[in-house]
Amino acid sequence: MLQKMFKKISLALMLLLLMMLSGHLFAEKSDAAEKLQGYLQAMQTLEGHFKQLTIDARGQRLQEAQGSMRLAKPGRFYWSTEQPFPQVLVSNGTTLWVYDPDLEQVTIQTLDERSTQSPAIILSGEASDLTKHFSINATETGKRVVFDLIPLQQDSLFEELSLDFVEGRISALQLTDSLGQKTRVDLTITQFNQPLDNQIFEFEVPPHVDVIQE
Repeated sequence: MLQKMFKKISLALMLLLLMMLSGHLFAEKSDAAEKLQGYLQAMQTLEGHFKQLTIDARGQRLQEAQGSMRLAKPGRFYWSTEQPFPQVLVSNGTTLWVYDPDLEQVTIQTLDERSTQSPAIILSGEASDLTKHFSINATETGKRVVFDLIPLQQDSLFEELSLDFVEGRISALQLTDSLGQKTRVDLTITQFNQPLDNQIFEFEVPPHVDVIQE
């Protein structure tokens, strides 16, 4: 379910690989991981909007979407796709709600080890154990740094995730799946490290909808 979800939403995931511009490639992977950890540790909350484009392995457009997002550590996020098909993902760090208004359906599941590799969780979670799950490389060009994360586990939700930072703040991400399908998400951050109400990350199931517990 999570894999299908992030193919549709991703982001995401959250989640678009920016082409590696000619620049300095960090000599040590540990240097790239340390720099990425520093960026993620400095990022406590985010609020803004996103635009998403998914293409297949041949470069054909499959889907375009846009919506709003909020992220807060540890592990909390609200990711709402508004167009063309509404869908809401909400997590309080332990439980994930996926609401599809058109289907009048809410799926509820517990975040597990595998789901912690999703883009939204990577951005909203702790960065100290990234090297346990990913091989990390980085390319730096001026004020921009692009990090490429390759999962070490074979059953990962994606083949590669790229995170694009400008002046230390996340600006885009790209997710590549096993079929070569790429989903790029461009972020417009309106609030950075501002307090967010915890209730944002608790989902109240609407009346008269089907609930699926996984």
